Amino acid sequence: MPVNLHSPRCALWTNRSIDVDLPCWRILVVDDNASSAEALAAALTADGFETRVALSGVDALHAVDGWVPHIVILDISMPEHDGFATARVLRRIARTRDAGIIAFTALGEELVRTKGLHAGFDAYCQKGNSPETLVHLMQRLVH
Repeated sequence: MPVNLHSPRCALWTNRSIDVDLPCWRILVVDDNASSAEALAAALTADGFETRVALSGVDALHAVDGWVPHIVILDISMPEHDGFATARVLRRIARTRDAGIIAFTALGEELVRTKGLHAGFDAYCQKGNSPETLVHLMQRLVH
């Protein structure tokens, strides 16, 4: 079957393995586009995940104060505190140091990969993929 070079892609970048022994994973969706963030969170909630939404990188850092996600789905292009800066801070916070962080962006993987790996991202999923594709990528991060 030929590969469609124009289809959105997802990729696992690290060998991080998140240990989740709970029946319901906690997922933080971070995107400055409220409609997109809420739609993705609703789809993940329908799939049985416990989700929360943050509409900025700063909001994401506040969200993890009393609630620790297993996976953070993080947009890159956000004002003030972009996804790269947010990921770097999440990696420095003890509670989220071992969380899986997925770059979820309209930007192409080649534009995000080098800076994303340095910032602490574990995986990449281009916006436009189905929630099922994103769930499959998350399952690859969890053991």
